[in-house]
Amino acid sequence: MNIKKNLPLIFGIAIPLLMIIFVALSIYIPQLFVKPQYNFLYLIGNNNCYIPGGNNIKVYSVQGGTISKNDQAGLCSNSVKGTRFFIYDVSTNKNREVTMEEAINLKLDNNFQSPDGFKIINGSSNEGFFPFYSYSSSDYNTWYLSGHNVSKKINIQQNGYTYYYDFVFLGWINK
Repeated sequence: MNIKKNLPLIFGIAIPLLMIIFVALSIYIPQLFVKPQYNFLYLIGNNNCYIPGGNNIKVYSVQGGTISKNDQAGLCSNSVKGTRFFIYDVSTNKNREVTMEEAINLKLDNNFQSPDGFKIINGSSNEGFFPFYSYSSSDYNTWYLSGHNVSKKINIQQNGYTYYYDFVFLGWINK
């Protein structure tokens, strides 16, 4: 086999293979070095309270770095008894259910972005592109921890509903 004669063929095959390897490495190498540091608290269940007269309030919210329950929640016309609190551990990708008392004692940062630059985002609707508009999909029950050009699927406890508002982020746990 004459290498000089086949050099264009070798380059023609090697360049696409090297590009594939480069793209794969540029996707997976950052995931090895960028790790989120802050766990977060969330609730599942109904956090909306509909008070007779047409008012809508949030039952639980973060104020001053701690969880508080709205005083008007006792007037609710619907039940919020199914609400459960969870701490998500970013290092193990696991949830731990906590009581309301444990959740109240946590110091929380309720900013959308964690102190180390990560956000929680959910899967979204894909409307497709022309001419395939009818082939759309949605993934509202899948959640991701995203930041620093890295996105990681996280396992959020669900109530079994198919509604994306079943998950309510409350805050990043301060260390």
